[in-house]
Amino acid sequence: MGTYLSPLEIHELAQACKPIFALTGIRTGQPYSIILKDDRLQGFEYEINNEQKLLISCVENGFDVHKQAIHYDVTPEVVAGAITASLSAALDHLHEGPELAAMMEDIFGWDINFARDIRTGDSFRLVVEKRFRNGKPAGYGSILAATFNIQNQRYQAYRFTDKAGRSSYYDQKGDSMRKAFLKAPLSFSRISSFYSNSRLHPILKIRKPHHGVDYAAPRGTPIKAVGDGVITARTFNKAAGRYIKIRHSKGYETIYNHMSRYAVGTQQGQRVVQGQTIGYVGMSGYATGPHLDFRVKKHGQYINPLHMKSPPTEPVSEADMPRFKQLVAGLKRQLGTDIPPDTIMEAGVQSVKHNG
Repeated sequence: MGTYLSPLEIHELAQACKPIFALTGIRTGQPYSIILKDDRLQGFEYEINNEQKLLISCVENGFDVHKQAIHYDVTPEVVAGAITASLSAALDHLHEGPELAAMMEDIFGWDINFARDIRTGDSFRLVVEKRFRNGKPAGYGSILAATFNIQNQRYQAYRFTDKAGRSSYYDQKGDSMRKAFLKAPLSFSRISSFYSNSRLHPILKIRKPHHGVDYAAPRGTPIKAVGDGVITARTFNKAAGRYIKIRHSKGYETIYNHMSRYAVGTQQGQRVVQGQTIGYVGMSGYATGPHLDFRVKKHGQYINPLHMKSPPTEPVSEADMPRFKQLVAGLKRQLGTDIPPDTIMEAGVQSVKHNG
């Protein structure tokens, strides 16, 4: 904008923008438009992210600056498939974006370990908001309802907004999908070593207990805190490499070993929230490849992380329950029936799509 504004005007604009959106936050690659009239600047629009844009108008006494939500046309659509290789491969075959897999993990991550539990023949079915902008696909809004059939067990989730305006996911009974602990601290990794009281150590070549679960993942993969808590250690030792310990309520402690680096802002004594990135996968300490050694203690004793039970958080309130039941009934009609097993295709999935 230096072509249309003097240095003084640019300074005035930066000051006007600071309380709304600092101009230092502008990034290359984001769409923008400059509005001119008779070769004079009238306005500037910049897309901050997929949800908001910055609007600047030149007025008589300076600049009018505000944010505005980006408008999308939204259409609920059913997306359904069955697993023959992986969830990512199934969605790719459906020509769906990888962010949909992350959204599904955000919903079911307390009940399903996406690195261990998903098998060939499992199926999923979603009602998801498809967003369009100027008639072109523009990603996703929210998943409104979802079922995931895993090894003959069905998990269901429905998005509900309570009277206070808070949106969350609940099962069909109104119990929260959110639990005290996530099933796994990594997304879409694989388990390379299980909890054991006698494992041949890959480096020391002796048998010793391995009181953790190893998740093999590419170096730099984000590691998430599985529950709310306080960091009690953020340090290094010869065996565990860079590691973090977190103290949780009810006597639980979780340990994350072999990090390549810690996340910014993680310090001993700091409180963290469930799902917060605390570090990144590496192979510091005794490690033959990049992985996370994840451990859990309860009242000071190691337990198998894969067997950890986790209670749900607050359910739908009694006052909201009639409205919740009505919502679930409508979403169940939109979800329709399950996919028959004989429709699974060799290429990846058989898909069913239609507008809600």
